[in-house]
Amino acid sequence: MTDNSFSSAAPLSRRSVLGLLGAVPAAAAFAGATVSATGRARAATAGQLNIYSWPDYFSADTLAAYAKKTGVTPNVTTYDSNETAFAKLNSPAGAGFDIVIPSSSWIKQLADKGLLAELDHSRLNLASLDQDLLDRDYDPGNKYSIPKDWGLLGVVYDPEAVGGEIKTWDDFFKAGERPGVSGKVRLSDSGWETVGPALWLEGKNWNTATAEEIKAAAERVKAFAKHVKSFSSLDPNTVANGSIVLAETNQGTARAAITLNPKLKWAVPGPFSELWVDNYAIVKSAPNIDQAYDFLSFVLQPDIQLLETKYIGFPAALAGLRDKIGADTPNADLIFGGKDLDFKKLTSFVVNPATIDAYLQAQNEIQAAAG
Repeated sequence: MTDNSFSSAAPLSRRSVLGLLGAVPAAAAFAGATVSATGRARAATAGQLNIYSWPDYFSADTLAAYAKKTGVTPNVTTYDSNETAFAKLNSPAGAGFDIVIPSSSWIKQLADKGLLAELDHSRLNLASLDQDLLDRDYDPGNKYSIPKDWGLLGVVYDPEAVGGEIKTWDDFFKAGERPGVSGKVRLSDSGWETVGPALWLEGKNWNTATAEEIKAAAERVKAFAKHVKSFSSLDPNTVANGSIVLAETNQGTARAAITLNPKLKWAVPGPFSELWVDNYAIVKSAPNIDQAYDFLSFVLQPDIQLLETKYIGFPAALAGLRDKIGADTPNADLIFGGKDLDFKKLTSFVVNPATIDAYLQAQNEIQAAAG
């Protein structure tokens, strides 16, 4: 995800994650659990459900409705990053969880470590979901994951300041060099989101690019860095008041800024941009697997999908969801990335142990070049 101003999910931090992709000792388990591993294990005999999630990622109404229906109140334990979730699940402290909600970038690593159960699709209504969100490159055939909600890497900008429309990532870089724009640009703090646009302009896939290709593409962004003011999470007010006039961000933050200042515009530049998806997954060793499937069936119901979209501010995966959003919802199209969004031109990042360090190093160098 591009920034966490308006959603719980956030990108990986710039610290190296290579150690997480190998053996993780028990001491590496992170704090933050609301229920101990022993308590979670005992819960399996009490008809309970243990969810490992981003903070504040379910509406209280949804959880209360499920508890009323089943008599089971989910125990929700939270984490603040995908690497935190990976480390805990890959250690003894991860015992007892039933459901986890990783981002698309980490599904493969969790699955490769044997931490996710293969899903029984016969127990879930995947036909009700937007087919553009299924069978993506990060989990072909949705073997391990089901989309919960999604967002995009795009651009919010002041068209008067940048001198026109942003249609491509080349437009973005050229606009950032303009007088009145230079020094008022925001880039992501994620290495693949800063380098990705340069790779796409060169016709390269950010998931298959070599370390050398990543380093070469980063040179363009390093040269651009002198125009960048911020890599931190984007405050919509800074775009609305003109402190930032050109910014990489997600559609939720852009929508908030445009609500404050209607002259602003949103674009998903070509030739490609990012689709991130947060996903439901069942933990391999889930003690309450029947309860987990029951909960997933519950939250995939159309009325719950609509409720969760309104609560989180990012679209759930329900097919036809746009038509169910009330006409009185301001800038409703922006919730879904705009009217002309082409899912064929979106790609999801997948963490690769062979190249992840190249992205992290590139980000460090880009930020250093910005001064």
